[in-house]
Amino acid sequence: MKFMNFRNYIMFILPALLIYLLFFAGPIFSGLYYGFTDWNGFSFKADWVGLENFREAFRDPLLLTALKNMLILSVVVIVLQHSFSILLAVLLDQKLKGIVWMRAVIFFPVILNTVVIGYVWSYMYAPMVGFLPKFFDAIGLHGLAALDWLGDPKLAIYAIALVMVWQYTGYSMMIYLAGLQSVSGEIYEAASIDGAGPWNKFWRVTLPLLIPSVIVNTVLSVIGCMKMFEHVFIMTQGGPANSTQTFGIMIYQYAFKTSQMGYGTAMAMILSVMILAVTYVQIKLLSRLEVAN
Repeated sequence: MKFMNFRNYIMFILPALLIYLLFFAGPIFSGLYYGFTDWNGFSFKADWVGLENFREAFRDPLLLTALKNMLILSVVVIVLQHSFSILLAVLLDQKLKGIVWMRAVIFFPVILNTVVIGYVWSYMYAPMVGFLPKFFDAIGLHGLAALDWLGDPKLAIYAIALVMVWQYTGYSMMIYLAGLQSVSGEIYEAASIDGAGPWNKFWRVTLPLLIPSVIVNTVLSVIGCMKMFEHVFIMTQGGPANSTQTFGIMIYQYAFKTSQMGYGTAMAMILSVMILAVTYVQIKLLSRLEVAN
């Protein structure tokens, strides 16, 4: 009887297990292997080179640029996106007419195709003919109108970060909104009885109770910034002068443009380890904040 149950159990999970091994586990383990070879992605020959790809990656001058851009994107996105999304979540948590439509409008950029967003914002940033230069010129901000947002190496990564903030603020807002709607109204009533005003209620009640949502949003945002590819590829392709290089762009360029698939795979492995480590540290640190509150 036990054997029959075990056989039925195996038969039930076998299709899903085969699909997982073929399409998920297989590519992961093959990637682990090719990261230690000089495979060019086309031939059947792949010589074992040990840790040489990893040594070369840590000597790559673009690695520091990618790390710096990863940090810039993470800081800008966390500060701006989360500030705007918490503010919007608090405002849209009220019982107002048309509130559902307002939430939908703010969330709308999230469902748009990133390629479309990249091309649209590239046009909006375009010097002289773009919407932003014309808008700043019309309101008298001629200094901002003269900027080449995507052509200036010092500005390009910040311009891309603003696009990311614009696209994903609605996504973070929905997570904060779900956190707010789980807070009991009795807590706010008790705070009102104790004489707390709107600011004290937000600072001492709302924000501490949103810590679980802050943890989720922060972890997702940092992971998204670390593996950023689409926006950069569409808007600058890593330029100008490699100023917007990210790990995603470097992996693509090495693996598919210069046929160094083994080297690109090694960089992907480094990025994966970094994401795991940073995510673990974030969860540990932010969990302490949750317990403290």
